[in-house]
Amino acid sequence: MPLKVLFGKETFKDGVDLTNDQFFQRLEGAQQLPTTSAPSPGDFAEAYGRLAKECDGVISIHLGSNLSATCEAARLGAESVEGLEVRVIDSQSTTMTMAFLCRVAAESPDLETAVKRCQERVPKLGILALLDTMRYIQMGGRISKIQYLLGSMLDVKPLLKLDHGEIKPLDRTRTRARAIPGMVQRLQEEGPLESLAVMHGSAPEDAEKLRAKLAEEFPEMEIETGQIGAVLGTHTGPRALGLIYVRK
Repeated sequence: MPLKVLFGKETFKDGVDLTNDQFFQRLEGAQQLPTTSAPSPGDFAEAYGRLAKECDGVISIHLGSNLSATCEAARLGAESVEGLEVRVIDSQSTTMTMAFLCRVAAESPDLETAVKRCQERVPKLGILALLDTMRYIQMGGRISKIQYLLGSMLDVKPLLKLDHGEIKPLDRTRTRARAIPGMVQRLQEEGPLESLAVMHGSAPEDAEKLRAKLAEEFPEMEIETGQIGAVLGTHTGPRALGLIYVRK
């Protein structure tokens, strides 16, 4: 269920008629941040109605409710579909964490087990994000213009954590090279991990270097790489790096 991305008067379906690469290209030249809007309850009702013809039930896993209205739209859409059990999961997170939940659900033998396994993992989802610039969080009102100007003069690279839907500042370093080992150290402090991925905002080479470093630290884990989408990318900006994980 794609969200809509709005650049001025232009509207795109995220991942459908606007790729992640195209999104970041537009973002770098934008004078104002794009906005996003959730699918409507009617969009969900239509999707669930199609699924009702071939499924006994649906587990519907979405962006955190404090990040988007998607979950509420999903619940409202489900109420209008008869004869289909729909269980909506609020991930309280974004990006690859939802994919991890989808895999857990797909490996479950039935709907109730899928729901239980996903709900157990929601509090254990985490994201560490290293920003290349403070420009986009300043444009989004997350920090003041003075903080942004000071950070820009020092070329500060902020490290943030998304936990239970809340963005928390962890650290600031002067260089990207110095910040990346700090990311790995913070990840090690999270304890044993069940799943791990590296995400990036149009920085595939840096993401691969980070993945290789993590493979040395976590040799028993399969570590994937992927690209940040529009909803998170609006606030992180280009060249951001993210560690996406599920604690055991």
